[in-house]
Amino acid sequence: MLLKKKRVEKGLAGKFVTVAVTSLIVILLTQTAFFTIEPLEELELKFLDYKFSQRGALSLPDTTDVVIVEITQESHDQVPDSWPWPRSVFAHLIKNLNKAGAKAIGIDLIMSDPDRLSPENDSLLFKTIKDAGNVVVAGKVDIRREAAIEKMLQGSSTSGGFVTKKNENYGSRFFSADSSIGIAQIPGDDDGIYRRYSPYVYSEATGKKLPTFAFALLNKYYNLPSLETAISDGGYFYLADRKIPKFDKSSMLINFYGSSGTFPHYKFIDVLDDKTFKTRDEIDLGTDLNTFDDPDYGYINKNIFKNKIVLVGSTMPEDKDYFPVSFAKGKREGDNLLYGIQVHANVIQDILSGNFVKRQSGISEILLVFFFTFLTFYIVSFAKQMKLRFGIALEFGIIILAGLLIYGNFKLSTYLFIHANLDTSIISPSLAILLGYFGSSAYHFISERKQNVMIKGMFSQYVSKNVVNELIQNPEKLQLGGERKNLSILFSDIAGFTSFSENKEPEELVSFINEYLAEMSDVIIEHAGTLDKYLGDSVMAFWGAPVDIEDHAYKACDAALSMQKRLKELCAGWEIKGKGSIKTRIGINTGDVIVGNIGGAKRFDYTVMGDAVNLASRLEGANKQYGTLIMISEDTYYKVKEDFLVRELDTILVKGKSKPTTVYELIGRADDPEAQKRIADLSNFEKGIELYKQRCFDEALTCFNKYVENLPNDVPAKVYIERSKQYIENPPD
Repeated sequence: MLLKKKRVEKGLAGKFVTVAVTSLIVILLTQTAFFTIEPLEELELKFLDYKFSQRGALSLPDTTDVVIVEITQESHDQVPDSWPWPRSVFAHLIKNLNKAGAKAIGIDLIMSDPDRLSPENDSLLFKTIKDAGNVVVAGKVDIRREAAIEKMLQGSSTSGGFVTKKNENYGSRFFSADSSIGIAQIPGDDDGIYRRYSPYVYSEATGKKLPTFAFALLNKYYNLPSLETAISDGGYFYLADRKIPKFDKSSMLINFYGSSGTFPHYKFIDVLDDKTFKTRDEIDLGTDLNTFDDPDYGYINKNIFKNKIVLVGSTMPEDKDYFPVSFAKGKREGDNLLYGIQVHANVIQDILSGNFVKRQSGISEILLVFFFTFLTFYIVSFAKQMKLRFGIALEFGIIILAGLLIYGNFKLSTYLFIHANLDTSIISPSLAILLGYFGSSAYHFISERKQNVMIKGMFSQYVSKNVVNELIQNPEKLQLGGERKNLSILFSDIAGFTSFSENKEPEELVSFINEYLAEMSDVIIEHAGTLDKYLGDSVMAFWGAPVDIEDHAYKACDAALSMQKRLKELCAGWEIKGKGSIKTRIGINTGDVIVGNIGGAKRFDYTVMGDAVNLASRLEGANKQYGTLIMISEDTYYKVKEDFLVRELDTILVKGKSKPTTVYELIGRADDPEAQKRIADLSNFEKGIELYKQRCFDEALTCFNKYVENLPNDVPAKVYIERSKQYIENPPD
């Protein structure tokens, strides 16, 4: 027994040593702190590109703080002077942008040579930059990559590249205007893809650090000194109140929002063109257009640039200022190209929004390597003990299992990137699984088999922990974020609630509202709806999320009719008790929205956002004008027209929308005899609507008058009677 015990202990020690050595080999191969194997590093970066492609584009904030003024071919055609333009043109642009309230302006053009026409133009731009105090000019340096890598490997606190040539103005004649310069060079990875962005470069010649272009603009935005540079401390860069996670010792990872054209962009010539500037068209046609300061449609009156960071640069392919990046809008060659000015825009928006991709820490990656090595080793070790019984089939199963582990880690890494903005390694765990398999095979080739009890215990210990499956199956429990879905949204509100509540004591009113909201909520839930929120006496709900519902428009309309029916029953009881009665107006719209957990990390709600939500709210309010109780949009109508009876009310332009929409009154279900009778009574109303649309207002008035003879209290008909009379007297254009 003692000998057996010693053999068991020796076997355990041997396995542990084998696993530990295997893990260390993986760590040495994959951790750049020791040395870099370029093919493995490049493969990891390719997986990163894949994650971006799977995630897709991000939604910009409703009011993005970054705007691009792009130099296009049209700008070249319309500026009277040939390229390179006189510096006075840029001085004019800066003045216009500041008139429009720009917070910071970045000129992504290297201006190292004198103005080709006149030194006065340089002087004018110099003075304009100095007076404005919010302009950053692009600069350039000579960067020796090898020196930077060597310094970083030595643990230097400097990062972002190293300037080896002393140059007081860093490639810009306007550096000394107020020392506001940003190094515009973007370092690419060894495979030619641009994924990272350095906060600053370090000058060995002058012993100074210089901010890069995006960070120089952030200095202006946060009212920091012009040459302020981010502080590197541990795994983060710090600038103002921003905490920026490092991707490596010298840079952050750019979290790309989308492909070219994602950010709001305006033509250079349109910002330039005010009443004091003559474009070629204005000169040729002899008339002023003035896209910038026109009192009706000029940019200056639209708050386009107010309090924004405005980036000015070229988006002309012939200027070759474009870069292949991680994100691609498609799979064709060139789909992953972004202009330099757009790369800077992504970086700035990342920092302003705090929207960073954080790289898995080295410690967690090492722990993951140990975990997968141990897991694979002991699973294989257990299986090898059964090999004599099952032979080749078991070996084949082990290989499949190893492949599934690798695939599982790949899917988990992709999931964490998309839903948690966390970039975890794919290569090192995969190597850990492969070497764990081969290590275990080698160990069992030279070692005697160990007791099954211990291996079974180890096996069951690992496979019983199902945290990863829980994350994959239920991501909504753990993560903030949203997705675009087609839903139906309902808003309801009590008509005349303010007047109704004036005659009630607070306690009585609260009791009344609670009873009302409880009943309405029950109806919504009974019809598979998701109750979003209460807004005083208003109710907001939607159908189609979180559980997909194909007939969500049908269920929303059915719920609305049931709410009105339930309200009638409530009112009957209230009137008996002397509490009075109320009416509820309902608006329903169907469309694409963003749905998900929206909010902060500590407090968030599962809700919906988007134009379709706003329209549903507007329709609820529009009921008041037509005296109706349930109004639905045309998008909802097209989905339910076979199941419900409606009458067309109008084509209206709701507040906040530029496109008119046809709206309908929801009358009842198609099989409801009462609704069928009401539809039958609408013949004169519907005929009047058609005549009204054809501008036959006399005939339409006749039809509407016939209709109200039987239904004198019908508000929509009265609305059209008044309109018809008005148009008979004053025909519209």
